[in-house]
Amino acid sequence: MQTSTENPSRKALLIALENAGYLKPFFALAIDLALFAGGLTLVLIDASMWLKVLGSSMITVGIVRLFLIGHDACHGSFFKSEWLNQVVGRIAFLPSMTAFSLWDVGHNVAHHGFNNLKGRDQVWTPFSKVEFDALPRYRRALERIYRSGLGWGLYYFLELWWKKLYFATRKQIGASRAKYHWDSALVTSGMLTWVSLVILVAFETNQSLVLLLTLGVIVPFVLWNVVMGFVVFVHHTHPKIAWFLKRHEWQQYRAYLTATVQVRLPLGMDRLLHNIMEHNAHHLNPRIPMYSLRRAQALLTERFNDQFQIYRMNWQTYRDCVRRCKLYDYTNHAWLDFRGQVTSRVPLVTSST
Repeated sequence: MQTSTENPSRKALLIALENAGYLKPFFALAIDLALFAGGLTLVLIDASMWLKVLGSSMITVGIVRLFLIGHDACHGSFFKSEWLNQVVGRIAFLPSMTAFSLWDVGHNVAHHGFNNLKGRDQVWTPFSKVEFDALPRYRRALERIYRSGLGWGLYYFLELWWKKLYFATRKQIGASRAKYHWDSALVTSGMLTWVSLVILVAFETNQSLVLLLTLGVIVPFVLWNVVMGFVVFVHHTHPKIAWFLKRHEWQQYRAYLTATVQVRLPLGMDRLLHNIMEHNAHHLNPRIPMYSLRRAQALLTERFNDQFQIYRMNWQTYRDCVRRCKLYDYTNHAWLDFRGQVTSRVPLVTSST
């Protein structure tokens, strides 16, 4: 979603990379569908436990990568055809139980249109100290778990998927439309089909139903939530990333490059994630398909590397980020710990050409 606060020169730099096609996306889709189906096959056949565990891991990777295809399709950047984006996006979202139209309103409109503006963006928005202290005890405990450095899966499952991406209520997203319910029903049907297949195979082959459901459905779905929660956390949480409460201030300092972080994961794991870690380029122009994001990020790094944060994640850098980023002082722009002590003052960077 383009807003009036985008920087035109940086946007123009990436226009040529809006090159959605047909061959590359079909190839990527076929690989990831095969990865998911192959993993499920390994779990369901009467084979060794090691093969079943391998299959469970393949299912998890398949869910994540298919979700990222759905994510691109929902932006209209995967296929050149809008009809194919709509159909394939819904299919790719089935294993992660992501309702296409709800993802569109929550991600494309709210997150990309207003990222880091409290009250509009819904992804890892930090509480102020006053807000945190006013929360019920159970919710304060949840927030401590979410921001413990290991609570990403629980956060994504409860705060995003359950509340906003699956049969979301008007109270949660501000609207109620038929397509939201139809898409939620579609992913429910997909999950029921998946579970029914596992149950059928378990009875036909006299295998443990609990084992097949655990490795074939439950573990991959849990790990999918963990991976997704982690990815969105590291994209938008950093000691030098600012959040805003007042819209006029957000408009003054708003910049797609400075609102997210480019993270390099250990062992090159970011390459498994369809280049979504090239997140500055994606936020600047979500019409760039996944297979062109690395080239787009290289162009931005060459021209504007002083305007956004780049770091290679390791245990030390991640622990420091988690330790500092608990609450946020929206008046003085500083990250706080849960006691309200300042852990990092955030430099506000204006958008430049």
